[in-house]
Amino acid sequence: MPEDTQTPITDYISTKEASKRSGLTQAHISLLLSRGTLQGHKVARDWMVYVPSLDAYLANRPKRGPRPKKS
Repeated sequence: MPEDTQTPITDYISTKEASKRSGLTQAHISLLLSRGTLQGHKVARDWMVYVPSLDAYLANRPKRGPRPKKS
């Protein structure tokens, strides 16, 4: 019999909890999920965020700052 390879539910958090952890708005997290930048699952109308995906995004996200001047 094959092993169960599904990810445990404890590896997922709500967009509200992800917002608290990251400092990003829930709307921005939902946008990142819908674009595929973050991994997660949509349950009914709400998203569940895969925690390792959020951690990786936060570690490597682009930093805000002045935009380069056009030449």
